[in-house]
Amino acid sequence: MLKFLVPLLISIPTFATTITPVSGEYKYQDAPEFQAIMANLKTFGAFAQKEATVVESKPVEKPMSRGQQMVEEAKAKNRAILAERNKQAKAEAETNSNFYGRGATELEKWKAEEKKTLNEWKKESRDTLNQWKREQYIFLGKIKIYKENTFKLPVKEEKIIEKKIPVDAIPDVHIVNGAFKVPVRDQSARPTCVAFAGIRAIETVLIQNNIENDLSEQYLYWAGKPSCQKAPCSEKGSWITQSYKYSKSAPQIDIPLESNCAYKTESVASNETQIPLAPTCNDGKTKVEAYSEVRTIAEVVDHLKRDIPVVVAAKLSENFYQNKGLITLSDSQSTGAKLDGHAMGHAFLAVGVMELPEKLKATEGNFCIVVANSWGKGWGTGGYSCMTQNWFEKFRQPSPFIAVTKLSVK
Repeated sequence: MLKFLVPLLISIPTFATTITPVSGEYKYQDAPEFQAIMANLKTFGAFAQKEATVVESKPVEKPMSRGQQMVEEAKAKNRAILAERNKQAKAEAETNSNFYGRGATELEKWKAEEKKTLNEWKKESRDTLNQWKREQYIFLGKIKIYKENTFKLPVKEEKIIEKKIPVDAIPDVHIVNGAFKVPVRDQSARPTCVAFAGIRAIETVLIQNNIENDLSEQYLYWAGKPSCQKAPCSEKGSWITQSYKYSKSAPQIDIPLESNCAYKTESVASNETQIPLAPTCNDGKTKVEAYSEVRTIAEVVDHLKRDIPVVVAAKLSENFYQNKGLITLSDSQSTGAKLDGHAMGHAFLAVGVMELPEKLKATEGNFCIVVANSWGKGWGTGGYSCMTQNWFEKFRQPSPFIAVTKLSVK
């Protein structure tokens, strides 16, 4: 009789460091993924003009000297110049908006957007854009495979009552510290999106602590399917709570490196977890010590503002598959667009929040959530996109999302 080997979790003393999410100075503005999303948002017009509150100073008791008067006159002149530049920028944005509204063809829109993008980006960003275009051809040929590997999430659904988010609680932009430093990966022909989102969340926290580890999605998928660990099974998919719970309860550090427990891109019939795992899958490098449930979108935004990535999930509308860095409710409702029949559920990682241009707020809400997907760099813009508040509220999975809050590393 064939015996299947599973990782043996033997309690062996190890020297480990405990880490948590870390906020810090992160130059996300230099990331071509962020630049691409922002360039797309700008095509919809101007953002809200937010002016800082001016605190009036007390009147000066004695008259100003001629030198002081000249300084104040220079300041007033500079303010007038800045006001005129802002006025011109706003007029230019409105002109672009009107151009697109006059029935310009999709080709004309694309050419205008691409020209603007190429003029603004540095040379290395243009090279990256060309790479994404090449990978997009690969992605388009695999859309059917990704659709077939969505699944009904094995989690109890709840009635989630969303909380109203005050406008002043929404940052213009906040990207989770280190979010774009973790490579975009491809789950390929397997229903392992949850494992990829869960590993990416852990790797992001590691990056925040100056630790670069490529961890094993193969292991985390196995950890999330208790009924498939000792015997083969054909049940597709998992949810991250079970994976993190397994790691947390492990008597020693359990999640191995990718190099020790490599992900296999092809599925194995009737053996979802592809057991037996390699003996080197026992060589743990990281362990989940704590995680939290995140129920509302308001709580997702709060976590992101504190530099904590969140594993989220949604059913997919057809416009989710092909987008240029923005997933909108209006596009999901356009002619021919609908909830995709294959899309029972899909998980990805929320890594940022951005305020939407004024033109979009009436139909899309006040902000969009930046997400990292696991379908390679050909999806969205380099593997990222921003889903609007109203799209997310409509299609979100009605059950708690998950954020990892403490890890052990050796």
